[in-house]
Amino acid sequence: MKRYILIVLLTAIGSRSMAQLNPLKSQYFQNEYLVNPAMAGNHGKPEVFLNYSNQWNKIDGAPVLGSISASMPINDKASFGANVISDKSGLIRKTQAMGSFSYKVPFSEDHAVRFGVSLSWSQDRLDYGLASASGVNDTELARYNDRENYLDGNLGVTYQYKALEAQFSYLSLNEKRYSEISTVDYATFYSSLSYKVKFDESFGVKPMLAYRGVKNYDNQWDVAAEWNADMLRFYTMYHSNKSFTGGMGYLDRSGLMVSALYNSEPNTVRGFSGGIFDVVIGYRFGK
Repeated sequence: MKRYILIVLLTAIGSRSMAQLNPLKSQYFQNEYLVNPAMAGNHGKPEVFLNYSNQWNKIDGAPVLGSISASMPINDKASFGANVISDKSGLIRKTQAMGSFSYKVPFSEDHAVRFGVSLSWSQDRLDYGLASASGVNDTELARYNDRENYLDGNLGVTYQYKALEAQFSYLSLNEKRYSEISTVDYATFYSSLSYKVKFDESFGVKPMLAYRGVKNYDNQWDVAAEWNADMLRFYTMYHSNKSFTGGMGYLDRSGLMVSALYNSEPNTVRGFSGGIFDVVIGYRFGK
């Protein structure tokens, strides 16, 4: 029985390693603050986002990820942000709370550099309520919850010039400490380059190339685009793990944003894991 419990645990850990390769899709277009603290307050108005991601539903104990984030400018240059993430995979539950500060250095009306920094608190725990009776008494499992909570931080910078935008964020300032505690691979950096193309007042596209680092794994790249047609949004993405993402969203003039996206299975596990379904609900205050 102990062997069985440990196999289940290792399977969950493996699922979470794969989860690092499939971040919340809203980090690309709808809610870039999720991956770059410099983007807190980027739109100049208070924003709130709810994210939900259900991954690989064909696998028992597959990852379920949820977050709530908010950002608010305090003047025309400085902004605050906050983010709480809950990540559940099998027996493992990870909770992270983060606070951020961003600052904009303008060169002209449509030319600026943004800087951001975040401080986060994280906790990894096993849910013993999901283990068998013998598993609860397993010494290997019991010691897991003795792990310390840990602090970490992110740094980000964004360069904006007219329709061009380049981002880079370093996602684990306390990498040595995090690698000692974390049992899974984790994201190390994020970078992207995008350019808005406007065909007319109601139709345009924002193509993007993103490049991401994952500890102990090959770096990942994504080719993505956000298409806008008046209040509708359409999303297309191709990922280096040979999977595709497609979705659509609606941006109401009141400030309400709703999007749904589906990521197909990676080529290596096609037919076994199931895809990834992301839902995003946001609200931007003010006119």
